[in-house]
Amino acid sequence: MSSVDDPHPDPEAATEDKENTTSRLAAKIGARVARAHPTARLDELLASKLRGNEFGTVLLHGLRQRALQRTFADVRDHALRTPMLRPSTADPRRMLAFDQLAFGCARAYEALDLAPVDPLGTAARAGIDPNNVLAAARFAEVAADPAAGLALHAACEKRRDTSLAVETLRTCASQRVLRLQPFDVPGYSPHFRLFALATSARAPRAADDDALERRIILEHLTVWCELARRSPSIGFGVARMRVVLSDTRLVEAFLRVRAPHIDIAALARSVRATRPSSADEALRAAGIPKCDILADWHDAESLGLPERELARARALHDEVTVPLQVRYPQVIVQYDPMRLQGLRYYRGPLLQVFFERDDGQELAIGDGGALSWMQDWLSDRRQRLITSGIGSERFVKVFDRSIAGERGPGDDFERSAGLERAAGLERAAGLERAAGLERAEERGKPR
Repeated sequence: MSSVDDPHPDPEAATEDKENTTSRLAAKIGARVARAHPTARLDELLASKLRGNEFGTVLLHGLRQRALQRTFADVRDHALRTPMLRPSTADPRRMLAFDQLAFGCARAYEALDLAPVDPLGTAARAGIDPNNVLAAARFAEVAADPAAGLALHAACEKRRDTSLAVETLRTCASQRVLRLQPFDVPGYSPHFRLFALATSARAPRAADDDALERRIILEHLTVWCELARRSPSIGFGVARMRVVLSDTRLVEAFLRVRAPHIDIAALARSVRATRPSSADEALRAAGIPKCDILADWHDAESLGLPERELARARALHDEVTVPLQVRYPQVIVQYDPMRLQGLRYYRGPLLQVFFERDDGQELAIGDGGALSWMQDWLSDRRQRLITSGIGSERFVKVFDRSIAGERGPGDDFERSAGLERAAGLERAAGLERAAGLERAEERGKPR
């Protein structure tokens, strides 16, 4: 084993040459900044006065010195009082079983093992407050969202090889992430594992952009339906699946109908993903009556939406719901015309996934939708990006039935005699081509 891989490094090496290069450079930077900005406050120096490389050097020096000063007792006590430093309570063997199943369901997607860190600012650009992300030295941050890592990978691939700009890149990943926002749910851990899908594509014509997004939404939902269908076979008690579709443009149009003078951006800012009740509270505070979940987008005709948005709603039903329910007739599909959660994050169609346990308990387990990041990264407004993810660690904790020797007795997915018949009709009708998955497999593994 090389010294680089040595799990037992020389303890003396960490304390050798305390006046090393970093310390000397930090001293020079400190002297220069003191001369150049004699009246600046420390917070101003750190936030904006130091150049990027200077900031990194000073940060490395400060952290190094503090690390060397810490005792074993300091390290132990820090671990005892800090939740993010504790191991997960999920059974890693069951997490592995979930990941194997999920990767199998997403076989048309290239599987990636993402880096544990992202470039500094990745989460901020993805809509996550930097205060909720663990920043690291060398202008990096601990990963907070696998969707961001998958999207960044696609952007870099398309930037390196411009011929890929018009190609469809499908990727998936299982990643442990860290988010430091306050959370009032008992048993919540700041770090947890997510399984995510990402599809980056560009339609041949601008007129096809919206249809492309809907087709990708259908592809993602097909993966999650397969996951729900197969879960009982490995001991996870999933009895039923429900999907709630929406579109940020429909939501904004409906809010303008109900409250013409409402500040939609301010309304969206008041919603917190960590507090599910905050959306209803925001609507009540704004004096906007809440609209119930719709069983059919055709019911939206009574909502007073402009014809353009009604056409968008019908297309979502016809191009996503209909083919999905042909293949998975037991999946419930509904529509939310007033979904505020994610209104600032997504730009276009979006989805929520709910799994019902075999004892009747339902859990919001997944989320996804269209994002504008690829347009910004590639300076191309025609680029389309859809991401979606499942809380895999939460899934294992809630749905695992193997602990007491229970095996899922089978659910509506497995018992439905119409499933195979529906799948056969779909193949005969060519609807798998609409989903795009079979075509991807015939071409071989996607990039």
